[in-house]
Amino acid sequence: MTSPVVNLRNGLFLIAVALLTSCAASKKSSSHAYMKKQYKELKKALDDADVTIINDSLKVIFPNNVLFATNSDQLKEEVKPTFGRFADVLNKYDKTKILVTGYTDNTGTDQINNDLSEKRAVSGKKLLNEKGVADDRMFTWGLGSRHPLATNDTEEGRAVNRRVEFVILYDVKPENQ
Repeated sequence: MTSPVVNLRNGLFLIAVALLTSCAASKKSSSHAYMKKQYKELKKALDDADVTIINDSLKVIFPNNVLFATNSDQLKEEVKPTFGRFADVLNKYDKTKILVTGYTDNTGTDQINNDLSEKRAVSGKKLLNEKGVADDRMFTWGLGSRHPLATNDTEEGRAVNRRVEFVILYDVKPENQ
């Protein structure tokens, strides 16, 4: 026969586990709802971009021909209003972090492609920063010609592979912050 203290301890343990489980499910549900709402606003605001949602993260892909001239890391002037709308949505949903990744096709050396892709990612981050997105929310990564979306055997495929992607993640913070 178990003592009342052991029964009480086991009961409290089960209640604590149930509460933690429901809190975790609630946080997951609220973060998913938050990201889904942001996804809908980004889809509406960004005509030139491919916006997708995968679980609790968003991906925004701007094709290279929209953002940059060939072999350039300087953003085109005509994209600045689009980035203004993009920044407005990002600023509204400030519980996120943004990974800015740049890509190239496979023409040129790996060193040239890696440098160019990093410079393109930095240019995207810089423009969002100028539009008010906090610098500490964004990170850059130049991936060169890695992870092509299309074949590099045709000009059309290479054009698809020259891109900048923005991965938007819900910023999970510890409870005490």
